[in-house]
Amino acid sequence: MILTRDEAICTILEFSKNNIVTSPTKLNKLLARLNLNFIPIDVDFMLNKYGSYNAELVELNENKFFKIEPYVLRNGVKSRKFILKTEGKNLFLNSVKPKLEKILTNEDFESLRNKIKELSELRADEISENEHKKLLVDTEDRFKLEQKINVVYCDMYDLYGDSKLLPENTIIDISLKALIEYCYYLIKFIKEVRFKRIPEDYDYEGYMFDYYFINNINEIVPFLKQQIKEANKDKIRINKYYQYFVNSVSGRKYPFSLDNPNLNKLLAS
Repeated sequence: MILTRDEAICTILEFSKNNIVTSPTKLNKLLARLNLNFIPIDVDFMLNKYGSYNAELVELNENKFFKIEPYVLRNGVKSRKFILKTEGKNLFLNSVKPKLEKILTNEDFESLRNKIKELSELRADEISENEHKKLLVDTEDRFKLEQKINVVYCDMYDLYGDSKLLPENTIIDISLKALIEYCYYLIKFIKEVRFKRIPEDYDYEGYMFDYYFINNINEIVPFLKQQIKEANKDKIRINKYYQYFVNSVSGRKYPFSLDNPNLNKLLAS
């Protein structure tokens, strides 16, 4: 499961206050936040000192799902706001919502809706600042980032060892083992390849999925530890996390992707 760009934009507009996002920059920030909620979307993000961004989103044109209205801010700066159309609402209800229901509980769905609405009422720079703090992007957080990578790697190393003892009697048992294995090798790749040397300054060519993955694997460690012990596994959340990590980089040039023909060499290194 992965949301197309239009589906992702309609999701953000559906959840935003009054179904409006008031600038391309804010749209960028809100779309990026779907990654921190384990929603895979077909939008590639890069890194700058203002947070994650996708240059193509700045050049978006109006389509049948949303309209774009130019307006002038109080300081005289020209901007554009994005407004959900009826066709966009239908796309959300008929295409996006059924997808989300497969990976989100009702509680998770409402939590996501409320979070996006809350963020949509903030300024873009406030969203970026919060994102930086959460992902440890800033240069003064380099030591914390290094520590976090090491802790997450150690946790996943232990979980990977424990998962080998799990039975494979059901599809969900196999899915849990696959999720743990994928996350272990992913954080190993990030630690030993992507962040072998953490840059002292902003990495303007940085790939934001590295930061998302570090944060998100760390987020699910307690869940994975509990699921190993549980007789009745949480099918929805296991599927949600597996879908996110695998599909968010599907079809992209990210080295640790199932589409990379050289992935086996990475796993063996």
